[in-house]
Amino acid sequence: MSDIPADYPTRLNLAELVARIERQQEETRKFVSDQHKLNAEADKLASEARKLDRDLGLAPWQATAIAVGSIAALVASMVSLAKSMVWF
Repeated sequence: MSDIPADYPTRLNLAELVARIERQQEETRKFVSDQHKLNAEADKLASEARKLDRDLGLAPWQATAIAVGSIAALVASMVSLAKSMVWF
């Protein structure tokens, strides 16, 4: 007789096998696409966090510079006022 088993045609249903492989590939593509989106969002959030950290680090220096400038403007206006009072 033949060496081919009797259930060989049912095990070798190529159309079903190809369809299953295509579904798995599509699921893989979708998963990879979702991962790329999540990675892009994570990078965006990390960038915003670095910006916030930088801003928080610069805030004391910015406040100090504004205070020094304000005091210098106050002293300059007082000196100007004192000079103008002397001339009258």
